[in-house]
Amino acid sequence: MTIKGTILGRRLIAAVFVGSIAVLGGCGAAGDEPEGAAASSSAPAPDESAAAQPEPDLEGLPDVVAVVNGTEIEKDEFTTAYEGQFPQAAAQAQAGGQEVDQDLLKTTVADNLVSTELLRQEADERGIEATPEARAAAIENLLETSQLGSEEELRAAFAEQGLDDAEFDSQLSDQVKLDALLEEEAGDTTPTDEEIQEAYDAATAQQEAGGATASPLPPLDEVRDEIEEQLKGGKTSAAAEALIAQLREGADITVNL
Repeated sequence: MTIKGTILGRRLIAAVFVGSIAVLGGCGAAGDEPEGAAASSSAPAPDESAAAQPEPDLEGLPDVVAVVNGTEIEKDEFTTAYEGQFPQAAAQAQAGGQEVDQDLLKTTVADNLVSTELLRQEADERGIEATPEARAAAIENLLETSQLGSEEELRAAFAEQGLDDAEFDSQLSDQVKLDALLEEEAGDTTPTDEEIQEAYDAATAQQEAGGATASPLPPLDEVRDEIEEQLKGGKTSAAAEALIAQLREGADITVNL
């Protein structure tokens, strides 16, 4: 996640959470996709590179896009979230020789925002608080992912997108609460040695299936930490998805798209 792609206000949480789910859920394929793409890609023809890029279609949006247990997700929130995710969706569609399905993307963005709001409400219901230590750790994580050098630079980057210090602090606290909620829900996510070995063996088999164009994996000892973090993330993602499904069952949700 970069600052440029981060979503404002409550969408800060949605961007971090949904982005994590997508990345962690696709860990198995993520390592291979760049190699396959590189092997089959070539420089675009002049007419292709000059082709007009698609634009987000946000005509006719209602003032209130969704209501979650009485809490409104307003048009400006949805618009910022949609515009933040549209470039990647458009690029992926173009890579496959297709046009981006904006109706589907709108539904996905609205669904993500609803899920995030449900988690935020659940964190409040459980009395989860944002401690100073957790807030500091969250800032360090944002600095690492955004590759910025200081909290001042981080706040300035968000300010350029319209998020002032007060709103940043409010949404950072919500982010910390959400992280704590998912940690509580997932429990101990430390993978066993057997799970780590199985993941490594699966990745090795996948690389070997790629033939001569695939680069061999480093020894397990060299990638063990990375595999462990991916497996932890996968368990957290699974716990989050299960919790969201549970919360949706008892929630009063209206989507006005």
